[in-house]
Amino acid sequence: MNIKEYIESGILEAYVLGALNENERASVEADMAMYPELVAEVEAIELAMQQHAEATAVQPPAFMEGKIWDAIQAQQPEPLPKETNGQAHKVVDFTPPVVQRRTSWQMAAIWAAVAVSVLTNFVLLSQRNKGNTEIALLNTRIDSMKKMESQMLAKATSYDHGMAMLADTGMKTIVMRTAKPGHTMTSMMFWSKTKGDAYLAIHEMPMPPKGMQYQLWVIQDGKPVSMGVISNDLVANAGTMFKVPMTVTGGQAFAISLEKEGGNPTPTDVMVVGAI
Repeated sequence: MNIKEYIESGILEAYVLGALNENERASVEADMAMYPELVAEVEAIELAMQQHAEATAVQPPAFMEGKIWDAIQAQQPEPLPKETNGQAHKVVDFTPPVVQRRTSWQMAAIWAAVAVSVLTNFVLLSQRNKGNTEIALLNTRIDSMKKMESQMLAKATSYDHGMAMLADTGMKTIVMRTAKPGHTMTSMMFWSKTKGDAYLAIHEMPMPPKGMQYQLWVIQDGKPVSMGVISNDLVANAGTMFKVPMTVTGGQAFAISLEKEGGNPTPTDVMVVGAI
């Protein structure tokens, strides 16, 4: 993202003024969570608007309060005159000078109310925007902490698996090497001949293309048997050990193929293979 062009586009001013719809606001807040420069710019815009509002605000004189209330009270409808001898009293209009004075004070009251309303709304808007920004940043930190927690749990699980493997005297190590000339790819299988437990560790394999996924196989009696698809997270975290949820009673080799997402009944594009 070009931060300079983004700031000069005016979208941050519209965000501060609340002129964006919900989708646009969510998009801006997501960008702010990723780029601290945008958070600083929003705070600068809010500060500039607040300073402008305070600098241009007109403080009405102290004596105006009473005049404003008098003008408001004067707008209350007067009761109709009672009839006397069957005839109603004549209603006389106010003289123009009085009307003009009341109109002036009414305008003063309106402008004073508008100034207070604008300043109040700006302060509330600033607080809301600042709160939304802080919430977005907090959510980003929480997501980061969750990711770190998942990685630590994966390492702990890998360690536990490793200790269990070392205690198993029947554990056999099978290195699966590339089946594609010119492409360096390796993975390892750890298989217990006595218990049937199998562990997989991806060491050097590229991330599958979008819509594709690796699939693990064991070759038994010359036929491939699927052991399930491999999570892309396991590929991304090279070296992490994963216990395969399948008991392997025997076989001649292990292999990994590249298949469409979700797996395939038979391997179509074998990446690595290792004889047992």
